[in-house]
Amino acid sequence: MKAKNKGETKKFAQNKRLTYAAIAIITIIILASIFFYIHPNQPGQPKAAIIDQLSSSHLEEPIRHENQTFINTAKQLLYKRFSIIDYYSDNATVEQYKRLSSQNYKLIIWRAHSALDLNSKYIAISTSDKYGSKNYDQYLENGQLTVCNITGYLYFGITPKFVEEIVSGRFEDTVIIFMSCNGLKQEYYKTAKTFVEKGVKVFISWDGWIDPSDNDNAIAHLLDYLINKNNTIYDAVHKIPSYSSAFGPSQLTNYPDTNDVRNYRIPNYKQGNTARMEFAMMAIFFKKIEFELG
Repeated sequence: MKAKNKGETKKFAQNKRLTYAAIAIITIIILASIFFYIHPNQPGQPKAAIIDQLSSSHLEEPIRHENQTFINTAKQLLYKRFSIIDYYSDNATVEQYKRLSSQNYKLIIWRAHSALDLNSKYIAISTSDKYGSKNYDQYLENGQLTVCNITGYLYFGITPKFVEEIVSGRFEDTVIIFMSCNGLKQEYYKTAKTFVEKGVKVFISWDGWIDPSDNDNAIAHLLDYLINKNNTIYDAVHKIPSYSSAFGPSQLTNYPDTNDVRNYRIPNYKQGNTARMEFAMMAIFFKKIEFELG
């Protein structure tokens, strides 16, 4: 009689484990279906990036403009909307620039030198690679790279053709805040236009020359308006005053200036990341139950 009860108890326990395992699997399937319905086409976690070429140790001392206070402030603000922030400085290189669009960046703060190409009317964005340090002859011949002359110091710079032909993949609703002189100088919109054609939502920069300290101060305020105060692109950009330099006034502006861009707000990508993490943890939890019961 005791043996029979023991056998029946064992069989009951096995059936119970199978039932729990089936429930766990079905729950995971349902949760996965709901999650991917709400968050379709999410190949990776949305991130932000700070490209701080101005602080690179590869730059000569007269053209290096370090400002750790600004970087810390920017990171503090960005972490309110993003779980991951990548930082580039010495590695603000040609090779890294190639991969920018494949990193799922939704906001890029690009603190860098640039140079005007007076013939083709575009802005070349400087890298931390010194001219001659690497063999990029083919890129130079194809017009995908150029040489940025930063007050006598030469560095490789990327061109609109580089963005169009060499940068892999596409951006998706990425906001680029380009912290450099003349990033949106009148009639020199070609670089910004190419980024937008590559999927960038909006390219924000200066229409003239800007002092490094004024630049950092203004963009710190811009980020506060965009993130802490949740202002639209239009409101945030137009709250930044005009700055004067030895070369005349400079105003922050954006390209393109369409209604959807004007009304755009930086989403809280952290919420989506939290949902994704919760789903992953739940899946692990149910998998653990399945394993223990099996």
